[in-house]
Amino acid sequence: MIQRFFTFCQSPTAQAVGFCIGAFIISLSTLSPAEYLPPTPGSDKLHHVLGFGGWALMCAFGPTRRFLYMAAFIVFWGGMIELIQPYVNRYGEWLDFYADTFGVVLVLFGKGLFDHFNKSKHKAR
Repeated sequence: MIQRFFTFCQSPTAQAVGFCIGAFIISLSTLSPAEYLPPTPGSDKLHHVLGFGGWALMCAFGPTRRFLYMAAFIVFWGGMIELIQPYVNRYGEWLDFYADTFGVVLVLFGKGLFDHFNKSKHKAR
């Protein structure tokens, strides 16, 4: 049963579900007016790194090529959010976009390492 769960987590379906859930959460939290958001500890840039890195992580365990397209869209959407935010009573900052991109790059790097070591492990058998 546990093996089936891990197999499902690596499926394109789970990857698409993670992408959609992440898109909804990020869009809702970054495009809501600031006065409706609860206070949170930590810096704004840290929130962007964790939020967009978390979104990328939610869809990192499916097919790699598809994940690369999703990661590119996540970075694109981070830039679009910064352009939209002034229209929803928020501040659009390019440093936030860089923090978004950094979070995605961290996950890309981690997935690259994971794939590399996982491939090496299978070759050793």
